[in-house]
Amino acid sequence: MSMQTSAGVRFGGYLRDRSAGGLFRLNACGDPVPVTLGSRALDVLCVLAGRAGELVSKQAIMDAVWPNTAVEENNLTVQISALRRVLDDGRTRFSHIETVPGRGYRLVELTHRDGDGPLKHEDGLPDRPPLSLVVLPFDNLSGDPGDDYLADGITDDLTSDLSHIQSAFVVARQSAYSYKGKPRDVRAIGEELGVRYVLEGSVRRIGSVLRVNAQLVSGETGAHLWSDRFDEQISELSSGQEQVVTRMRSELGVSLVEIEKARSLREHPSNPDAFDLVLRARYVLYQPPTKERHEQALALFEQALLLDPQSVHALANTAFLLMERSGYPWDRADDIQRAGRLLTQARAIAPSSWIVLNYTVQWLRRMDRWQEAIAVAEELVRRFPNNPVGFFDLAQSKIIAGHADDAIPLSERAIRLDPRSAWLFNRYKDMGFACLMLGRDEDAIRFLERSLSINPGFYNHQWTYRFLAAALARTGRLADARHALSEADTLFPYDTVRSHWPDDPSSDVFAEQVRAMQDALRLAGERDHADEDADFNVPIDAELHSNFAGLTPTAVPGATTIRTRDLAALLAESRPVVIDTVAYSWGRSVPGAVGLSHSGVGGGFADAVQDRLRSKMRELTGGDPSRLIVAVGWNSERFDGRNLALRIVALGYTHVYWYRGGREAWEVNGLPETELKVEQW
Repeated sequence: MSMQTSAGVRFGGYLRDRSAGGLFRLNACGDPVPVTLGSRALDVLCVLAGRAGELVSKQAIMDAVWPNTAVEENNLTVQISALRRVLDDGRTRFSHIETVPGRGYRLVELTHRDGDGPLKHEDGLPDRPPLSLVVLPFDNLSGDPGDDYLADGITDDLTSDLSHIQSAFVVARQSAYSYKGKPRDVRAIGEELGVRYVLEGSVRRIGSVLRVNAQLVSGETGAHLWSDRFDEQISELSSGQEQVVTRMRSELGVSLVEIEKARSLREHPSNPDAFDLVLRARYVLYQPPTKERHEQALALFEQALLLDPQSVHALANTAFLLMERSGYPWDRADDIQRAGRLLTQARAIAPSSWIVLNYTVQWLRRMDRWQEAIAVAEELVRRFPNNPVGFFDLAQSKIIAGHADDAIPLSERAIRLDPRSAWLFNRYKDMGFACLMLGRDEDAIRFLERSLSINPGFYNHQWTYRFLAAALARTGRLADARHALSEADTLFPYDTVRSHWPDDPSSDVFAEQVRAMQDALRLAGERDHADEDADFNVPIDAELHSNFAGLTPTAVPGATTIRTRDLAALLAESRPVVIDTVAYSWGRSVPGAVGLSHSGVGGGFADAVQDRLRSKMRELTGGDPSRLIVAVGWNSERFDGRNLALRIVALGYTHVYWYRGGREAWEVNGLPETELKVEQW
């Protein structure tokens, strides 16, 4: 909490001193060190610090900082950004200033350990394996020998859990217990066991609380690298012990990677081996996700694969990052297909690897193989009950299957297992989405706002803002809903109400929930559909566009653009071959259409998609290049239909139509639809 003193307002590691005229950072000795910050930003900080923990409306801040002056809201945004640059300097996850969209800001006290600053240690012996450690028997400080089993149990479970860290070398229990009750020289133990790290700690029962102190020490130099304290309520000893162990595993799993990343940069600055590259890449992935970090990690994993094509971690993470780059629905066919091949290779090497199972779930969902995805997610949870990613994967799959009520406790479990994950904001987003599907709008608002506050700078918050807009609208807060919708449209301006569809149309429950969300988005002011006749003044080209969404030109070289009324007439007069890309599909389409999933992706005219399309088109047309063919995508702001028309023209077909309005325009005009037959191809 902030504290008012004679010297000013103190909060966290900072002091706002009016008499001294500035902001000061308190150093390790508690001495104030001046921080450079503009006067307006200081005034904003003073308002927030005076009401730390409380939500302060934007208008209240502007009235206090710019009294009797008409200013634009953008001025406040600029000052908030300036404050964050200073207060959050070096911080990797949470911000000191929480944004509550459409309402205001809150100065928060953060108790999360950010790992700020580098972890320092000395050079080590090259023959000790990276990520090698021993868990020494924890000391029982309760004063009751009857609690020895608690200390031993935590030691055993932590040893087992840490051994699941990919590529970790953990000394077995029997060797570790040979040091129990004996004087400990950490460097001697590290030398004897050949490990770089020694974990030691203590357990103490304090009433209904189990307190565990742990510290990680260099087995080479004796330097302290990491320490933390964990207090857990233990109404049942077994559950309390489990909670402590899972939290410690999460903390140490990240910390060890951070330490090893620093070591590898030092030991192999110009010629790193594959494992060093994997460690560096993993360290990047543990940071809050951005496009730049993902590209950096992908480059490192690709280098690791060149050195070691059998590296499971490199195979699986490269697949994951290729999927992330491709987007959802995916835009880059080659990326998705390569991701599938890499995961198949990784699973052949390590079929029970949690990271392989995790990314296999995600790949199956990208391929619309929903039931298979649920089965693999359940396997992941069964095999690794202390790993949060399985619960996260299963929660997402449950929502799409129409079981949002099951998804919430699964997400809560994931958060409990990994409370400081870089993806924590995504957990809260999914909980908010689940609540929205269930009609629990106040809970949805709380979770979605929490997601935004944890990682305010995430590049793909448009879904979070849009879900928030729907929940706000249904609670009658229309002004806030419109603001959230505006934030979403700033990040992604191509959304329409009709663009929200059930990922798995076989789930009737989820389909009804999506329809309810569509109604809420209309209430919030979301536009219903795109204009099929809009001329965006985009130059006509013959390129396949890998960006799925965007403003399309009005024509396709080699094809004819057809409007809704003309397509209706064409269908009545003849029997063209109608191909639907199946994007945003509710399972219905233009009468007689054949569904070829992902046939409108970007890429090149010599890729695997084109080869498969060539074969399928021969089947559908009987090999007649003069058959009338209609390419149907989603709408005039998606490239899938246009890409499909270009691909068909490139195959040599001479009578190709591009239905620019797409299935959305057909629906808007209220024309008859039939069940879409989706074929394998």
